[in-house]
Amino acid sequence: MRAVKLVLKTSFVLIVAGVAGVALFLIVFGWSSSRAQQQNGECSMLVLEKKIEPITTATEYHRACMASKGYGMQPSCYIDNFTGASCFIPRWMFWINKV
Repeated sequence: MRAVKLVLKTSFVLIVAGVAGVALFLIVFGWSSSRAQQQNGECSMLVLEKKIEPITTATEYHRACMASKGYGMQPSCYIDNFTGASCFIPRWMFWINKV
């Protein structure tokens, strides 16, 4: 009987820890996404303020600006030359693309 109770308590603790881990991951991911949108907007405004042209130079400046803020560009966006906020992810999340 004790063994059954111990197994039940252990499994309950593991389930709670798993749910808490997933919740924490979702909170951090959501915060990172909104932060990326804010940083992307700031870099876009810098491109407009400095009147950087042609578009290829502006795109490279935008990428460099986001890189300086700790974001990397996803490979598919790099090929298609997109600079939307969804194209940039924090550098610490690049392990997702490697899994």
